[in-house]
Amino acid sequence: MAEHDDSEYNMPNCATEVLIHIFSFLKPTQLFKCRQVCSRWKRIVDDLVTKQHFWRISCQRDFPDIYISAYRKRKSGLTWRNLYRSLSLWSQLHNCTVTQDEFVSASCSTHEICDFHLLKDGEIGIHNEKAIIYYDVNTLKQTNRPVLSGHYYRYFENNDVILVLGTTSHLYVIRKVLRTPLQADTIFPSVKTFLVNENVVYFATRENKIHICDLLQDEIKSCVLGQIPDHVECFGYKNDLHILTYERNIYTIIGTEIIFQRNIDDAPNLLHMLNQYNFLENLDFGMYYHWMFILEHHIPRDSLRKIFVVKVYGDMVFVGSNSGDLKIYHSPYLNNELDLFNTEPVKQYNLGSYNNDRPGLSSRPIIKIDVIEGEDSHTVIVGMPHKIVVLNFNHYFESNFNKCLQSIEY
Repeated sequence: MAEHDDSEYNMPNCATEVLIHIFSFLKPTQLFKCRQVCSRWKRIVDDLVTKQHFWRISCQRDFPDIYISAYRKRKSGLTWRNLYRSLSLWSQLHNCTVTQDEFVSASCSTHEICDFHLLKDGEIGIHNEKAIIYYDVNTLKQTNRPVLSGHYYRYFENNDVILVLGTTSHLYVIRKVLRTPLQADTIFPSVKTFLVNENVVYFATRENKIHICDLLQDEIKSCVLGQIPDHVECFGYKNDLHILTYERNIYTIIGTEIIFQRNIDDAPNLLHMLNQYNFLENLDFGMYYHWMFILEHHIPRDSLRKIFVVKVYGDMVFVGSNSGDLKIYHSPYLNNELDLFNTEPVKQYNLGSYNNDRPGLSSRPIIKIDVIEGEDSHTVIVGMPHKIVVLNFNHYFESNFNKCLQSIEY
């Protein structure tokens, strides 16, 4: 057998198209090492990282659970490259500087904040007892957008629709833009809870029937997927729709079939089990502690005994208590299971101090947490009945390290 010339088979002599294909599978930190191999690789890598498509794919690969929502809620003008960089910097939160601000929408108990939703370009819709009012997160001032008046139990909004669940259990689907005469507002009666994933809304009626409808249809109609044999507690979405019931059963909808998954009574780590199905953000934690009690699970005695809301955001977990304590964790896992009770938060704040100007507001829980990504920064929005708190985390690097990061464009 004839001997081959090794120079024909080593990596530096690969065709440029082959190298580009190989490099597209690498993380940016790995590409930084590759560009130091030779001048040719440096040119290829430098060209590759100027393309926004590369950074979008990198976000999708490295932050699959949050990259879409992070992009939609990002600060105006933030590119995929800078979004990847910002998402990568969460592990350095302990080195951040933080500034705190707040704006108050509740001057009395009849105007208590119930919920909020982050919209594009820094707009936030704040749902209080009487209306939905719009503010600019950057200026903390009310925008010129008309107020949506009414008493609503729940509220959801994205770029295309507004969904409100009225006190009479009617779910209203309101189009923001009407493109055809058929695209009128839609009302579904007898609804007790709903969840929106992308352009699809799932809702459960009082009879525990599960409906699905496509929000992009010209005429919005629902289709019944089936009926759950016991009370629907909440929804969670992770690849498929999951349903948690009062009897602690979990069902999954696959296609148009409702499949029983398991009962959670034998789960040694109840919090981890619920997180696996993405129930935590929609869960009533009063029910969670009720289950912990009847299942004879250990309940901690510190502020974690008073969890009111949990938001899982990639490797970050935000925990808000009913006394206004905010704890921020990075990868709070032990033995590959979510464990908030035996891990330490990276940051923690008490946001629940009373304000003498609003003595009528007796409750101080954190009811909602969400995130806006900026350039080398993160803005955490915390909703409470009497105010919205804005925490701005900023990363500042030493010059040499910063030059190193900038050299690979992220």
